[in-house]
Order: sequence, then C-alpha cells, then structure tokens
Amino acid sequence: MTATSPSDATDDAGRIRECYRCDRTIAPEFLFRIEVEPSATLTDKYATSVRYCCENCAAAMNLSAFSAQWKANARR
Repeated sequence: MTATSPSDATDDAGRIRECYRCDRTIAPEFLFRIEVEPSATLTDKYATSVRYCCENCAAAMNLSAFSAQWKANARR
C-alpha cells in the first residue's frame, strides 16, 4: 500500500473529489491518494486500486505511519 501526501492528489486536473470513507467533498489539496497494489501472486485475484481520502480518515487508518519523518528514520 502506498499513501501519498495531500499534494500528490491533484493528478486529475485538480478535480474536486469525495473521500471514499466518509463521502465528504474535499478539495484536491487536502486529499490523500491511496494506491493498493497486490503482490505478483495475487494479481490474478486482485487488481491495483486507487482511492482518495481526507486527512481525518487517513489519520483514522493510522496512515501517519507513512509520514516522511517516519520513513526517514526507517531508512537508517
């Protein structure tokens, strides 16, 4: 699973979207783009999926674990 920052959520010409979890309409600059890609052994059963969610729902899913600061510390 890849969680990108809110600034990466504007790949569709800045189109307003709804959070897939809470259905609130959110401006693109406040959305997280979440991409889930199955491993090679699961691609026959599952497809890659992209969804957008608001920062509150991202926090509820503990996506803060993917923050830049956390990644920087993990690379050491």
